[in-house]
Amino acid sequence: MRNATGTNEHGRAADGARPRSDRGRARRDLILRAATELFLEIGYGETSVDAIVARAGGSKATLYSYFPSKGDLFRAVIDSIVLLREGAELDPSSDVRTEMVDWAVKRLGVVFSKQHRALLRLIVSERDRFPDIAQSYYERGPGLSRKPLADYLAALQEEGVLHVRSPEEAAEFFIGMLVHEWYVQQLYLSAPPPTTEEILARAQYVVDRFLDAFRR
Repeated sequence: MRNATGTNEHGRAADGARPRSDRGRARRDLILRAATELFLEIGYGETSVDAIVARAGGSKATLYSYFPSKGDLFRAVIDSIVLLREGAELDPSSDVRTEMVDWAVKRLGVVFSKQHRALLRLIVSERDRFPDIAQSYYERGPGLSRKPLADYLAALQEEGVLHVRSPEEAAEFFIGMLVHEWYVQQLYLSAPPPTTEEILARAQYVVDRFLDAFRR
C-alpha cells in the first residue's frame, strides 16, 4: 500500500526503486547478504526462498517486495559481487595511463575477489541446469563491464590519442590480456588469488603494452 511519501509499508519506493528508508535498506541488505551466502554455499538450485527468509529474518512478503522472484534476487547478488561500482567511468581528459591502470586494478580486484571466484564456480557448476543464471552473469558481469572501457577508448580515438579499428574490439583485447591467463589458472588449477602487488604489476604491464600498440 502506498503512503503519502510514495513508498509502501516496507519503505520501498512505489515505482520499484531501491528502498528509501534506512529500515528498508537495512532489511534489503540482510536479504541480499543471506541470499549471497546460501547461493555460494549450496548452489542456486538447492537454495529456496524459505531458506533465505529463515537466514535473513522477516517474511516472504518482505523479500518479494524487494525481489519479485528468486531469479531477480540472484541477479541482485551478481550485481553486488561483479559490478565495478567505483571508477567505472574513465575520464578522457585525464592522464591515459593513470586512468587505465586504475581501472585495470579495480577490475582485477573484483574479478579475483574471494566472492567472485566462488560465484564463478557456482555459474560453471550450475550452467547446464540453469542456463539463465549463466546468461544473467555474463550480461551483468563481463558483458556490462566492457562498455565503459569501450566508450572511453572511443573518446580517445575521437580525440586522436589512440588509433583503434574498433573500440569494442580494442576493449575486448585489453580485458583479454588483463584477465585471461589468471582466469584459466583459477578455473583449471585452483590457483591462489593474485596479491595486491601482482595485480598492480599486471595492470601496469598490460596498459603499457596496449598503449605501445595503439597510441598515435
